[in-house]
Amino acid sequence: MAKFKIHTAVSAVVTAVVVTMSLVSGCGPSPKLFAQRMNSVDVSTRRATAKELRAQKRLNSQLVQVVLQACRDQDLDVRVYGYYAIGRADPHEEGVVPAILDGMADTSVAVRRAAVSSLGSFDPFPSTCLPYLLRTLVDPDEKVRKLSFSALVDRDKDAMGTLMRGIESKDDEMRVAVIGVLAQIGGPARGALPKLRQIAREDENKDLRDAAEKAVRFIER
Repeated sequence: MAKFKIHTAVSAVVTAVVVTMSLVSGCGPSPKLFAQRMNSVDVSTRRATAKELRAQKRLNSQLVQVVLQACRDQDLDVRVYGYYAIGRADPHEEGVVPAILDGMADTSVAVRRAAVSSLGSFDPFPSTCLPYLLRTLVDPDEKVRKLSFSALVDRDKDAMGTLMRGIESKDDEMRVAVIGVLAQIGGPARGALPKLRQIAREDENKDLRDAAEKAVRFIER
């Protein structure tokens, strides 16, 4: 058993050195080598691999598959690095959007933060994710809420249909959050003014009335 552990540790070190040398020499990452490392029984090797993938500016199809494997890893750190790395992928690649949606629903706050952060950085943005992004406006974690808020504001006009459906929610917390997004979007959200004015006049919830009144001012200025 001791001999096996020593052999595993030595192999991990050698592989890490090879990857580092290839990156320094300008040869670029080797998808095959990254895949081998992600299949390692040594968790430190998988963590290092996922961390290196997070540092890549763009992921080709082969590297995307390695990142998706990282997102499914049993180790939390590997999953978190994987979810940050996936933001460098083309969202049209098979498996990317389903993985992001899984990450946004993960029980780990760290994973949800990474998933929402990556979703916000996708280019092009997958519009099918907008309803799921809307739900994270009421996530229990404040940072997740802020990340989803910023991502929706960045989508501005593209998010208007989803936001207008959100403003009809039965969840008042959701409605207040959506109104906050509309206020931050400003001018491009002018189509929401009739609904916002109605809420400001008629809604039974004072917080909603106040939020809607404030949003109208922000959008009209």
